Amino acid sequence: MQNTPNLPIASVERETGLSKDTLRVWERRYGFPTPERDARGERLYSPAQVRRLVQIKRLMDRGHRPGKLLALDETALLALDGTGAAPLATPETAQIDSWLQLIKDHDSEVLQGQFHREMARRGLAPFVQDIVAPLITRVGDAWSRNEIGVFEEHLFSQQLEQLFRATLARMGPHRGSPRVLLTTLSGEEHTLGLLMVEALLTMENAYPVLLGPQTPIDEIVRAARAKQIDAVCLSFSTAYAPALAAQGMRDLRRALPVQQALWAGGHGIKPIRKPIKGVCLLPEFRDLYDCLAGWRSEHAAGDAKQG
Repeated sequence: MQNTPNLPIASVERETGLSKDTLRVWERRYGFPTPERDARGERLYSPAQVRRLVQIKRLMDRGHRPGKLLALDETALLALDGTGAAPLATPETAQIDSWLQLIKDHDSEVLQGQFHREMARRGLAPFVQDIVAPLITRVGDAWSRNEIGVFEEHLFSQQLEQLFRATLARMGPHRGSPRVLLTTLSGEEHTLGLLMVEALLTMENAYPVLLGPQTPIDEIVRAARAKQIDAVCLSFSTAYAPALAAQGMRDLRRALPVQQALWAGGHGIKPIRKPIKGVCLLPEFRDLYDCLAGWRSEHAAGDAKQG
């Protein structure tokens, strides 16, 4: 932690999901966070403060008020955070606990082998929904509690990316429908969610087109037109501010032709409570099937009318 550089306010906004205005207001009103200043007077936040802000944001998403949370010390925050985070003991949670320990122990080879065996045993879709999705949440929680570092989180992500890339390579090219463009908006660099959705869509006889991360809105529109896309699917991690995600979806919806659907998923959209007109939100991976079924139903009805 001592060797980790302090972060500017724009990076803290992405990491925590808290807007710059919120951070400045809390600084004035509550005396936290307490950023340093660089030579130009710009705010710089220590890694310890960023972790605490991530924890506060998670507790706010559970319904706690920021004024109360900002008055608590680290011990009290940890205790409060733990009260709502104890899942019932199941074979899945036991498996996830053991994998989290492998991540802490840096045992990548064993972890990769167990990933392959578990996916073969369960099948791809249950593996994604029942194992990978909750494991990603656990790893994020462990990072925010300082139980693991950035490099453990990155190694874990790389292990999963390797698994899904190998799985997709074995599936081979597919030419189903709808044609779904997979990407993220500018500022969202995480690609693991895109690979997971690509695998699920391929299993459902759709045609995923992986564009990659951090694509400007005008380029998404251009790619969707050039590739004759039926639906654009965005992925948002917890590092992306929900308010920015919602605004980005609204901007992209206005820019896309009305006949092209817009879907959005990932942990980053879970705090978004209100529907966004013209956007199919999928906070859980299983919600992807609802978006897919809705598109197919709508277009089957349209084809029937034309016939």
